[in-house]
Amino acid sequence: MNEKKQPAPQPARPSSRPQQMQWSVLEQQVARMQMQITQACQRGDRQAVHSLQQRLMESEAARLLAVHKAAEENQGKHTAGVDGVKSLSQSERVAMAALIHPRHWKQQLPMPVRRVWMPKPGTTERRPLAILPMIDRCKQALVKLALEPEWETQFEPHSYGFRPGRGTHDAIAAILVAIEGRPTYVFDADIEGAFDHVNQAAVLEKLQTYPALKNMIKAWLGAGVMDGDNFIPTKTGIAQGGVLSPLLMNVALHGMEAIVAGGSGGEQPLLVRYADDFVILHSNLSVLQQAIRRVKRWLGTLGLQVHANKTRITHTLISYEGQVGFDFLGFHIHQEQAGRNEARGAQPHRVKTIIAPSQEAVRRHMAVLDQKLAQLQMAPQAQVIKTLNPIIAGWATYYSGVVPAATLSQFDEMLEQRLLRWAGKRHPGKAREWLLNRYWQPVGRQQRVFATHDRAQLRAYRLVGT
Repeated sequence: MNEKKQPAPQPARPSSRPQQMQWSVLEQQVARMQMQITQACQRGDRQAVHSLQQRLMESEAARLLAVHKAAEENQGKHTAGVDGVKSLSQSERVAMAALIHPRHWKQQLPMPVRRVWMPKPGTTERRPLAILPMIDRCKQALVKLALEPEWETQFEPHSYGFRPGRGTHDAIAAILVAIEGRPTYVFDADIEGAFDHVNQAAVLEKLQTYPALKNMIKAWLGAGVMDGDNFIPTKTGIAQGGVLSPLLMNVALHGMEAIVAGGSGGEQPLLVRYADDFVILHSNLSVLQQAIRRVKRWLGTLGLQVHANKTRITHTLISYEGQVGFDFLGFHIHQEQAGRNEARGAQPHRVKTIIAPSQEAVRRHMAVLDQKLAQLQMAPQAQVIKTLNPIIAGWATYYSGVVPAATLSQFDEMLEQRLLRWAGKRHPGKAREWLLNRYWQPVGRQQRVFATHDRAQLRAYRLVGT
């Protein structure tokens, strides 16, 4: 491979002001420039948008903030790319902020990304993750600061993945509102290998940005991948793991909601999308099927298709093709009749929506707990509690406030059975009551808590978030 190596960042001319400046001050300066971009986009002034984006990326505040985000806040900050750099000293950050100024871009050819394989929790599968060279991480963070306010003005209302101020719970809330008291057909799908297969030319065309920025993004998309010692060209796709990648994928899929709606009169199908996972909802099966055909054709123009093994039509209330309800973002959603009014002339049965963790999410979570307990078979009880508590808290926090506490209490019972097996293996032949007296204690109003005598105690799923 004859890729040109980037020069190491050289110390910039000493400047005490940037080093002494508070990050909150930098963020305020950048936020003001981003607001100007948003306002120019809202009034349809594309020339002003591009001019303001260039001004933002040239600003010292934005460049310092981008380096800080890439070197300190990024999840991959402890892993080096092909450049071998995974951290920057304070002086190197100042030098990097100078190096990523747009005036240097023509002389900076992007290096390939380094591919690492990450295990999927609770499965034997692995997913590829791209680790960028440090300079490209910083430059992409800078570009994201400029592009995001433009596209946040345009993105469709039911796109929730990887957007500021939005998340999975917003997507679930939109679904619950849409189906409240209303049985609905659902097309439950995800896009097969979206990041790997999306047409790069289509992404660049949809960006509609100015030439210098378009050329920089095009160079990143085509920089290639190093998988071990093997160089793999990237003629399609977006490197998953890049700072800019989620925004580019959202740009690629922008317009999907309008395609699903179809623009016809009457009740229109609703798309709720989180990155490359989505559902389409409509009470009429024929209308839903028409929307499915439209969206499949549209995805084809981007080089994409829905995943055959992860796609199905179902219904929230009645059995359709052997299924009732659907899974989305770790939740299972279905509906039930809420009761019967026997009075003459009564309203039809009310419909209530039931939401719980999906079976797959439960399986993965319990697999993680089983693995930890096997590793901790001979560990002190306090160490078991210390290890399991953050796992329980993280999982339960995701579901609390959406899933009823009574549903979450089932997982307290499931974990107790696993802990009894753990205790039984430590004390073969001991009765269940002996194990309960040895490892469970009354705490406050709770009669039985997995706890030590000095009050180190296991978190309860039903109490997380209360």
